[in-house]
Formats: sequence, C-alpha cells, structure tokens
Amino acid sequence: MSISVSFSRQVALLAICASGSAACSSGSAERQSSPAIAARPTTATPTQPVERAAPPTPSPEQLSGTPVALHGALHTEGAKLMDEHGAVVQLRGPSSMWLNWEQSGYASNPDLLTLMRDSWGATLVRAAMGVDAPGAYLTVPDKAERDLRAVVDNAINLGLYVIIDWHDHEALDHVEESVAFFKKMATTYGGYPNIIYEVFNEPLQLDWSTELKPYHERLVSEIRAIDPDNLIILGTPNWSQYVDDASDDPVVGENLAYTLHFYSCTHKREFRNRGDWALNRNVPVFVTEWGASHSDGGTADNPGLCLDEAELWHEWMNTHQISWAAWKLDDCPDETCYFTAGAPADGSFRPDQLTAHGAFVRDKMMTATASAQ
Repeated sequence: MSISVSFSRQVALLAICASGSAACSSGSAERQSSPAIAARPTTATPTQPVERAAPPTPSPEQLSGTPVALHGALHTEGAKLMDEHGAVVQLRGPSSMWLNWEQSGYASNPDLLTLMRDSWGATLVRAAMGVDAPGAYLTVPDKAERDLRAVVDNAINLGLYVIIDWHDHEALDHVEESVAFFKKMATTYGGYPNIIYEVFNEPLQLDWSTELKPYHERLVSEIRAIDPDNLIILGTPNWSQYVDDASDDPVVGENLAYTLHFYSCTHKREFRNRGDWALNRNVPVFVTEWGASHSDGGTADNPGLCLDEAELWHEWMNTHQISWAAWKLDDCPDETCYFTAGAPADGSFRPDQLTAHGAFVRDKMMTATASAQ
C-alpha cells in the first residue's frame, strides 16, 4: 500500500493475519487476472451513428408500485443510502456481462428484467459498458453506447434503478473520453431518479490520494455541472477493494459512494474489515459487483463456488444495509454466469437452465424481498 496508515488501522486490518491468511502474507490481495485486454487505440473508430431516440417517458400507471415509484430520488446520509422519504434503502439486482461481449441479449431484454423485478425482487440493474476491451467503447463507441442505452431505457420504463458503469481498468489513460461520455449521459438521463453513475469500475494498483482522487474529482465536477444530485459511485484501489484508502481522504461532495467488490473464494474477512473501516468514517459503501466464485469469475481453470463465505458477505451487507449488484447476467461458461448456454433471454428459461450461482443470486434477492414485507 503506497500511503501510510495509523497504528490503530493497522491493528484493525491485520487482525485476521494472525491466523496466517494468504491474503495478508504478501501485503496485498490482488485480484486475479481478467480477460486479456488488447492494446488500446489512441482514437476511437467511428461506426454507425447512435440513433438519438427520445428518452423514455413511462406513464404513472406504468410505474405504479415499481422500486423507483416507491423510493424516488436517492441520497446519502452518513454511510447510508436513503430514499426521498428519508428511509434507508438497500438496492439489489443483476449486473450485466461486459456489454461488448454479451451475445444473447439478457441485459437488454425487458421481459427478463420484468421477471427479475416481479419474481426475484430486483430493484436495480447494472449496465457494464466495456471501455478498453476488444470491441468496446474506445473502438466502437456508437455500438457500445447503443447497447448501454438499451439497458438504461428499459430500466427507466420498468421503474428500476440503473448503474451506468464505465467498465474499465485503465480510466486514467483516457480521462477525456470518460468526461465526454458522462457529460452526455448526465445531459440525457440526469433528470431521471433511476440513474446512478459508476465512473471507474475497477482501478488497479493506484494511489488513492494522488492518482484516483483527482480523476474522481474531475468526473464529479463535470457530472454535477449537469446533474446536481443523482448518486455517483467512485472506484477504489486494487480492483475496487481498498475502500478504506478512499475513506481516509474522501472526495468532497454530496451523494457520493465508494465501491467494494468481492469474490467470496478469494476475498474474506480482511476485506469486510476494510469496509468496516470506511463505514465507521461515515463513508457510504456500494458493492457494485460480487460473485460467489474465485476472483476470475469462476473460469474453467479456476472452478468452484464458496457459498458459505458468500453467506457471510451477505450477512455483513444486510447488517449495514449495503446495496449490491451481482456478476453476471449471461450464459457464458464462467461459474458466475446466471444461465446455462442457450437459456432464453426473455425469462422463459427452465429451472435447470439456472446455474448454481444464478440460483444463489436469485435466492438472495427473493429472501431480501420477503424480509422487507
């Protein structure tokens, strides 16, 4: 870790190391590798222009009883996420696959999102727009934006909250593209209470105060010039795991939250300790991505689910009323994908087409919904 910490904090974070945790032995708990990223071009290649369709205009009858109709505009108070009535709200829902790699149309299918809202209890969907990966925003921006807008527009029409996720690991290499994108999103969607901005999915080994915080300050300033109040989520160092670093030197502003990602076979008590550190400083934490697998998402080279540890994470999130989005709404071979290959995208899948991870995510949404009634 590149910035100093107090003795008391070292005690809090390293208590688990007494048992010989592998995550502590090297001084870091780096997430394992993600899919290979091709070399990034310096300029985006234009493709078919984005169709500037009018923003959604759902009727009051269409939205009646939906999550956004019930909770309205969100804001933060201390470490809590609150609705417009002053009640604490804990959002839960699916995260899309990297949209540039999503082939089956799950995240953009309104029938599937309706099923997840009405039967699973989803209140949120995360639109993970790939940025620096092959076929993503930097190389085909018009297609990437169309794919993202499809998810956002469906969420608005269904009364779901929606995270607009700049799904990137190297955002400091293309700050101006990020600024231009979020200014466009704020201009188009800033008037909708559904909208949540996630301006940097998973930073790598960057120093918070000297590298990441200035980026976030720039993005917050640009968004706030257009959208004064919708929630903005800020990525934290080391694959959005060191939320404690951010809490020691937070960005000044209203309605800001900080990411904490976990994959339960890899990330255990130490990382909940980091979350506790942030919460104890009244810094809101939002788990915009989690899985019950190893940190690579459960590839064939690293199989296995750790559901007992995932249960501990959910107990922790429920205790602190932390909102979350679960990776990932797709039928890919990874164990974190919800569906087996070929499952219908319209929600008409059979029970045996839901993977073990998909069933776990479903049960976590449904249990939370039942307990809230």
